This record gives sequence, structure tokens and C-alpha cells, in this order.
Amino acid sequence: MYANNIKPAQFARLDSIDSEFWVSGMVSHIGTDPYFRWHDSGDLQSLEHFEKIVAVCMETLLTLHWLPTREYGIIKAFIAKHGKNAIPKNLTVRLSAMYPDKPVTVPVSLQGVAGVTVSNVHTDKPMGESCKAPAQGGECRDCRMCWSSAVVSYALH
Repeated sequence: MYANNIKPAQFARLDSIDSEFWVSGMVSHIGTDPYFRWHDSGDLQSLEHFEKIVAVCMETLLTLHWLPTREYGIIKAFIAKHGKNAIPKNLTVRLSAMYPDKPVTVPVSLQGVAGVTVSNVHTDKPMGESCKAPAQGGECRDCRMCWSSAVVSYALH
């Protein structure tokens, strides 16, 4: 099933990022949804990819966006190019932990940048607000902590 269905679909989505219609397509896809999470699998591919995500956020101002990423360098490059106030107010960039039980250290160049926060991974004791999804059948339900500036800690799974 993976080789025949999932893998080709993932590569098609990856290839679509370079399309001139990607931003308008994503805006149409999101529509009037109040919340949107980027990347349930995968991560930022380039500075240009993040710039396109920012463009989508600017076109969907009534939607709160959450972007988990381990690509700190891409976020740093964006801030260096566009300035510390360039992340839209409706986008939360969540720097993801590289290792369990080791809290994220925000790079100096991203400290104090509005819209940038962190998420940690824990095996025993949370480092931040513990994600509620494991106790809710793996669903966010009405929790919107990841769309906020809160430091969230996910149980290792």
C-alpha cells in the first residue's frame, strides 16, 4: 500500500511546492478553516517554501496556522532576509526538539522573534505544557495550545 499509494502521493505533494499555483491552491484548500497545521509528515524544504507558506498565511488572515519544524536554519534565513517582524501574526512557528528529554534551545538569532516558540519531547516529565492528544484518542479536539506561544511537550511515541 505504501509503495503504490502513499509514497507517490507524498512525492506529488512535494513536487507541487514548486508550482506557480501552489500558494493559490493552498489558500483555496484552507478556505475559511479557523485552524491549519502544516506538515503532518515532512518539513520545510527551502527558504522559498517557507516564504510561500508565509504568503498563504497572509492570504488567510482569519486562519491560525501552526508550523512545526526542525529546519531552524530556514527560519533564521527568513528572519535575516525579511526582518524580525516578518512572521505573520496568524502563524506560530514551533521549533521542534531534536532529542527526547533535551529542551529546545532557541538560537540567539531567533530569540524574541514574535511567532517563534518551541516544542519538546519527553519520556517521563513534560518540559512545558503537556500535549492533551494522547488522553483524547490522539486528537486535538478543542485544544489549541499548539497554535499559541506556549511551550508544548509531547510524550515520546
